[in-house]
Amino acid sequence: MWEEEEKHEEKSTMVDVAFKIQCKTLPYDHISELSNAITKLVPWMLENDLAGVHTLHGPDFGNGWVRSENDEIFLSKRTRLILRIPKVNVDKIKSLEGSTINVLNNDIQIGKSIVKPFLVVRDLICRSVLCNPNQTEENFLFEIKEKLSTHGISIKKAICGKAKSIQLEGQDQFTRSLMIADLPKDHSILLQDIGIGDGRIYGCGILLPHKSIDAVANFKED
Repeated sequence: MWEEEEKHEEKSTMVDVAFKIQCKTLPYDHISELSNAITKLVPWMLENDLAGVHTLHGPDFGNGWVRSENDEIFLSKRTRLILRIPKVNVDKIKSLEGSTINVLNNDIQIGKSIVKPFLVVRDLICRSVLCNPNQTEENFLFEIKEKLSTHGISIKKAICGKAKSIQLEGQDQFTRSLMIADLPKDHSILLQDIGIGDGRIYGCGILLPHKSIDAVANFKED
C-alpha cells in the first residue's frame, strides 16, 4: 500500500518553495550569509516575521565518522534551497530563478522552483530554536508550551535534542533542536505556519515533518 501525504494547503497561510541549486560545498555555519544574500534579491521577505530561509544540509555521516560542525558540508544535486514564504508571494519569489548568489566565497546558482505545501503529520521537528543558554531544558520546554498555548496549540509530548551555537550577524546565538509529537491535524498545520520563537529568516523556529512513518503516510485520526 502506498498512500499520498495528506495536504491541507487551504488552511495554511505559508508555504515552502524549493529551488534547485548548483553548489558543491558550503561552510557548516552559513545561514546568516545565505539569508543576507537571498534577502538582498527579495527584500520583501524581511517584512514578514514568518518568512524564513532553510539552512542547506549535507550528509551528517561519512565513512563511519560524524561530521564536525567546523567542516564544510558537501551538497548533492538533490539539495534544494527552501524558502518559507506567504502563499500570496509565490509568484514573486520565482524572480530568484536564474540568479547566482555568493555565500562565503561559494557561488550558488539558483534554478527552477516547485511549491511544497505543508504535510499533515503528527510529529514535527525544529533543527534550531533560539533560546537562553542559561535556561534548563525543563524551563525551555515549559516556555515553549506556554507560548504555543497563546495560539490555541496544546502540546503534551516534546523532546529537546542537540544544543549548539550558531553565528548570526557576527554574534554567537544559542539554539536547541526540538521535536513535538502527537499533534492533531489542525495544530500540525498551524504550528508549521507560525513556527517557534524568533529568527525565521535565519532558519530558526522552522518546523518540519519528522522522519517517521507519518512523514510518508496519511495521517488519518479524528
